[in-house]
Order: sequence, then structure tokens, then C-alpha cells
Amino acid sequence: MDPVELIERAKAVGLDGVCITEHNQIWDRKAIKRLQVEHNFLVIGGVEVSTDYGEILAFGLDRPVLNVFKACDLKKMVNEAGGAMVLAHPFRFEPDIVGAYSHVNSVESPDLPEEIGAVLERPVFQLVDAVEVYNGRSGMQERDFTAMIAEKLKMKGTGGSDAHATLAVGSCYTIFENEIKNERDLIKQIKKGRIHGVDRRWNNSSGG
Repeated sequence: MDPVELIERAKAVGLDGVCITEHNQIWDRKAIKRLQVEHNFLVIGGVEVSTDYGEILAFGLDRPVLNVFKACDLKKMVNEAGGAMVLAHPFRFEPDIVGAYSHVNSVESPDLPEEIGAVLERPVFQLVDAVEVYNGRSGMQERDFTAMIAEKLKMKGTGGSDAHATLAVGSCYTIFENEIKNERDLIKQIKKGRIHGVDRRWNNSSGG
């Protein structure tokens, strides 16, 4: 997707800004600044890093991440840069766990599968600042399961379209309590938990 098309679509659906998070590739800050100036629109460059604990969105980094494979190493880099980390679509590749929870809900049982306890104890949740609850490429069951996990962990949830085509831009997004003018503002709001995610595909559900 061309960045200009991304920005035009974001404006059309009413967003105030966009985050571009390529896989394992940090955007050049000059290119980001040029897009902001040319289109008079907030553009923030993050990165989606593939780690041993899944894919993590990182903001505030200037150093390459191609050789970063462990989430704990990424955490060290982010801390040194004064950045923030968000666990992206954490259960995309775990349909069995998501399905087990959905089945329990469908029969209104008060008991959760044993696997849920193990999920809550995963070390990755101690490393990140927030969890992507609403993802534009995730189904309703995955969304609801992620929301439940975030709630039990008392973690804030974000929303992101994960758009690979312009029509998907804005399908899910994050609302910040205070105005975001730059990347530092975004990082501060994430770390302070002054955020909540929105899924506009099926309803206006939001996650604290």
C-alpha cells in the first residue's frame, strides 16, 4: 500500500493520524517527517518485530531490529530508547485456545479451560505496555478472547487495522485521552494507559 493512499484513506474515515509498522523494518525519520509535512497529517513510524513471544509493535526505536529475536532483548532496546511496546494480535495462531474459550462462553459455564491460567502467566505480558485487543484481521472470537485476557491482566488494550490494503484502514483504531502530536506523545499515553481500542467492523466495542 502506498503511504499516500494510506493517508488519504485515513483522512477519509476520520482518523487523526496513522502508525506505519512494517515487519522488522524501521522507517526513516526523514521520510516520516516528509509525509507529515506534505499531507499535514500525523504519521508515526513504528516497527513490528517478530520475537520468540510473537509479534510486538515497538515505538521510539532508531536502531535496526533485524537481528533481534528475543522479546527480552527488544525490551532492553526499547527501554534504552524510552519507547513503548504493544503485543500484536497475540492469539492469531492459537485457534484451539480461542475456540475452547468460545465454547465455554456459548454454554455459559463458569469454568474456564485450564489453558487460560497458563496464558495469563506468559512472561511476555510482563514485557509489554499494552495488548492489541482489536485487530482488523482478527475474527470476533479472537477479539473477545484477547479482550478477556487483557481484562484479567488489568492491561490496557489498543486497536489497529493491520491494514494491507486501503479499504481496511480504520477498521480498528486506538483512542488516546490526550491529543497526540508526535511519537513521544504516543509513547507517553501508551505507557500511562490512557488509551482504549475500538473495533468499528461489527459494533462500537471498546477495551479499557
